[in-house]
Amino acid sequence: MSDTRLIIERLNPAAIPPRKAHPSDACFDLFAPEAYQVLPGQRVALGTGWLMQIEEGWEVQIRGRSGLGKRGIEVHFGTIDHLYRQEVKVLVHNASGQLWEVAAGDRVAQMKLARVWEVEIVEGRVEPTQRGGLGSTGR
Repeated sequence: MSDTRLIIERLNPAAIPPRKAHPSDACFDLFAPEAYQVLPGQRVALGTGWLMQIEEGWEVQIRGRSGLGKRGIEVHFGTIDHLYRQEVKVLVHNASGQLWEVAAGDRVAQMKLARVWEVEIVEGRVEPTQRGGLGSTGR
């Protein structure tokens, strides 16, 4: 039994549904429905060919794939809220210095569904700790 439902609507006949490589994986792979060429230094929003409807109280997080990151292809982290109804796109930056050719059916990113928690923000005094500043583990 699932915790939530994600409804998808195909925009592109060649679009591949998001899917997990293994049932226990945390993320679903996202695929390119068509070929793209991304020039060195270029930032492009790659379409996935899908609309999504997410239940209220949930979000979809778009994340990079480590295999692409090793090759200099950066996927910008993004959040899709439950009211978004446009095509799901993946913002990529080709930082590799070489042309990146994406074939139809290539995995271009991954997505994770995450719970959105109601949080009350309260102004008050923040208790100090021994931990240092940015990038510090206190050593």
